[in-house]
Amino acid sequence: MIPRGKPDLTFSDTFAGIGYCIAELFRHRNNQPVFPKERDRMVTLSVRTGLDLLLTALNYPPGTEILVSNINIPDMFNIIRAHQLIPIPLSVDKDTLSIDLAQLTAAISPASKALLLSPLFGGVMEMEGIIAVAKKHQLIVIEDAAQAFMGDAAQHSTAEHDCCPGHPETDVLLYSFGLIKTNTAISGALIKIKDPELCLKVRQLNDGLTRQKTSIYLKKVFKVLLMKVLTINSFYTLFYHLIRSSGKDFDEVLSGFTRGFPGNDPLKKIRFRPCLPNHRLLERKWNNFSPDTIKERKMLADDVLTGLPDSVKIGRLNKNHTYWVLPIQCADPNRMIQLLRRHGFDATAKASSLIKLDPLKPIAEIPLALCLEQIIYLPMDTQMKSLKRAALNSVLLKNIAVSNDHNQAEASVKISLSRGDKAR
Repeated sequence: MIPRGKPDLTFSDTFAGIGYCIAELFRHRNNQPVFPKERDRMVTLSVRTGLDLLLTALNYPPGTEILVSNINIPDMFNIIRAHQLIPIPLSVDKDTLSIDLAQLTAAISPASKALLLSPLFGGVMEMEGIIAVAKKHQLIVIEDAAQAFMGDAAQHSTAEHDCCPGHPETDVLLYSFGLIKTNTAISGALIKIKDPELCLKVRQLNDGLTRQKTSIYLKKVFKVLLMKVLTINSFYTLFYHLIRSSGKDFDEVLSGFTRGFPGNDPLKKIRFRPCLPNHRLLERKWNNFSPDTIKERKMLADDVLTGLPDSVKIGRLNKNHTYWVLPIQCADPNRMIQLLRRHGFDATAKASSLIKLDPLKPIAEIPLALCLEQIIYLPMDTQMKSLKRAALNSVLLKNIAVSNDHNQAEASVKISLSRGDKAR
């Protein structure tokens, strides 16, 4: 079976992480990492940590509104609420993976102070129009690019750099290197803050945190080593059948492996600095990242999605899509997942813990708002052979049409029955 995804680090990286931990545990290496050298950047334990530190430094009064793209992990919304602030959701467009400027403008009130944008699935939002509206209303712009890392600007040509997250007028940029992220260091994040005074406040708060224990990180590294072995295709197939035969939910078991901060109170677990081995592995991954990773993912997406109707594709109009994951929309997700697994492709509807934040009061919905309930995630394995890519594409082409016809027929029956009831 083709796995849904593999940790984006090599066995060499994994063993380097173990080596850093052993050296730290035996105190063979006490020098502090100097990465990053830029004064406007710092390393934090996670993007969650970065947001928590930022909101602490900003010290907004209770009731301040933070405009947010309405789909994100629950912890990000909960951190905002923990600071007694109010997240105001803005719909994400299915085709562009961006927000609507008219809806953004309508949502701004005197209580609005910041805009937190979280590009999804590897898409990069076009920021020019958004920045113009935000600056007009004096909103701090925060790009949560946890799912859209493309490497350092120095690794890209001028044209490619224009497509990267982090508009020149963005106030805060957040990159995640968590377990399932691009170029993972197993945990850790890099934060870039434009305003020197605000950056200094956040840095001082971050420096005041206790470092996470090396032993905790070492356990994570060994867990990743196990995941690296389990995601070898033959082992993965065996693992899948063993879990299924035991009566356990396969998605739930995998979620247990990849959940970064389990539990209902993330603040207790994020208010640390990364241990030194984590910091060193993050530096190693940052310095050795190749943009070819993104090119390979785009090629895989092109091969798998060829010929599928536009209604199925997510982010088809996003000009800078990096395909961190490969989602499609279908009318009957459970049926499609089971079908793909029977053909040897581990699709899932639970590749992330994303939720949709409902508005506190009615807002004008955009026409093509992203619907999480109809999304499934296809295997994102750039090592997939061309024959397997063609087979996956063939299964989708044959069955998406059948699924759509089936649901259209059901809809027609419901309409007919409804009309019959009205007639009576």
